[in-house]
Amino acid sequence: MLLTLNISNFAVFEKQTIEFDSGFNVFTGETGSGKSILIEALSLILGERASKDLIRKGKSSALLEAIFDVSDNSDFYGFLQDNNIEMSVEDYLIISREIYENGKSISKINGRTVPLSIIKEAGSYLIDIYGQFGHESLFKKENHIILLDSLIQKDLTPNLEAYHKLYTEYNRIIKEIESLQGKLSNKDLKIEQLKFEINEIDEADLNEFEEEDLLKQIKKLSNIQEIQNSLIEINSILSDNSLNSVYNLLNKVKGYDDSLSDFLSKLDILLEELQYFNYDLRDYSERLDFDGEKLDIIEKRMSFINRLKRKYGFSIEKIKEYRESADKELDILLKAESNLNTMIKEKSEYNKRLEEYSNIISDIRKNAAKILEAKILNELDDLNMKNIEFKVAINRKASYSYDGVDDVEFLISTNVGSDLNSVQKVVSGGEASRIMLAFKKIVSDIESAQTMVFDEIDTGISGKTAQMAGIKMSYISANHQIICVTHSPQIASISKNHFLIEKKIINNNTYSIVNKLNEENKIYEIARLLSGMKITEKSLSNARDLIDSSEQFH
Repeated sequence: MLLTLNISNFAVFEKQTIEFDSGFNVFTGETGSGKSILIEALSLILGERASKDLIRKGKSSALLEAIFDVSDNSDFYGFLQDNNIEMSVEDYLIISREIYENGKSISKINGRTVPLSIIKEAGSYLIDIYGQFGHESLFKKENHIILLDSLIQKDLTPNLEAYHKLYTEYNRIIKEIESLQGKLSNKDLKIEQLKFEINEIDEADLNEFEEEDLLKQIKKLSNIQEIQNSLIEINSILSDNSLNSVYNLLNKVKGYDDSLSDFLSKLDILLEELQYFNYDLRDYSERLDFDGEKLDIIEKRMSFINRLKRKYGFSIEKIKEYRESADKELDILLKAESNLNTMIKEKSEYNKRLEEYSNIISDIRKNAAKILEAKILNELDDLNMKNIEFKVAINRKASYSYDGVDDVEFLISTNVGSDLNSVQKVVSGGEASRIMLAFKKIVSDIESAQTMVFDEIDTGISGKTAQMAGIKMSYISANHQIICVTHSPQIASISKNHFLIEKKIINNNTYSIVNKLNEENKIYEIARLLSGMKITEKSLSNARDLIDSSEQFH
């Protein structure tokens, strides 16, 4: 149950605390007073995406905080445990969202920062919001199976989870079979091609550093003449007697300075090393010989490697990777028929198990459909939809789907003698709202923990029908906390707790304020809803009569 909602700097709310009660809580107010903002705040608490545009003008952030009593929600404690969030049964649950100007937000559960996905999952245990246009979901046939399944979660979930695992594996096997069948088309030709490619790469006997070595050899052989000419010139330079002249000059003056003898000794060594260097260089130059045949062989090898690179990969490493993948592909093809037969057998086994579970799921749905058909007629009769027929048509799909093999559609006849037809083709918006309210009532008989929020459930209905909708919500509130935003005086009159949202302008700033109404103020608000802004004694008297007539439904 939602106990408290604290709102700070959020749209038209500057600082507001709303203390909720159990049972039937109603919010009324003029159009634009902030009722939709209140629903927006609850949606954000439940994990919806936040917009920085909702931060009050002039403020850097907005804060929303909700306090819940979850002592009777055993499933929620399991969720907390699964997510390593500690909480004692004596404690209240506190969820907060702080929204910043950069569009980011911080979400917390009992002071611990958690991802938004955790907040969203937590919200699914706490509050069910039925929005202004929630009835429109009834106009989409694909939602009918979701609505039916919501009534049988306890029996359906374990079977559906097992089915989902089988369905996932079944689809994986089908894809593998299709892949193998594709490979088996022109199998012999593919095997021949792969063998040729593998053999071609193997015979090439490629070496990782071969290209670098070949390029060096090509560079050398292509420039033999230039190398020889340069070496001859070097020999000529080294044969010059310039260093001998240096030696003679040092030898001439060494007698004048003993230190010069050291330099002369070093020069002796240099001259001897230089002579050996010159001999070696001359020998190397004489051995150099242009080998056109060798260059041609190397260039052909290089061209062959480049052709393989164009064919199998842009490097020798990639060519080898291709060879490995080709070898694996060849192995698959050689074993394809055997693997395909194995996969077909597996598919058959999974098909049997899927059939078993889909039949179990279908039986659960069909049994639930019969119960729903009877219950919804009773609920709709209470909501002033009389003499109607309602049927849940369940037909088998042509193939398995994620939800099973059932094609579910709600059929209805709203007039005596009319044929059953698809709900989306027959009912009006007001009738759809009542059908959805009937669903919520049936769900509430099954589940008792969630708070249920109805945002303008009175769309398309008024008068006696609106009063019946209010009575229905009052019955739901026996086991659920109800929060209802409404324009209907009939619905508001039945509420246990009545809150008024008003917009005020103070110092050129607009503020929305929520106040819980006492008995006298509730009469005035009901009178306003009945007659508009001009409240008369007659409208006040009508309001009192409406409230008094609603007392029996509390």
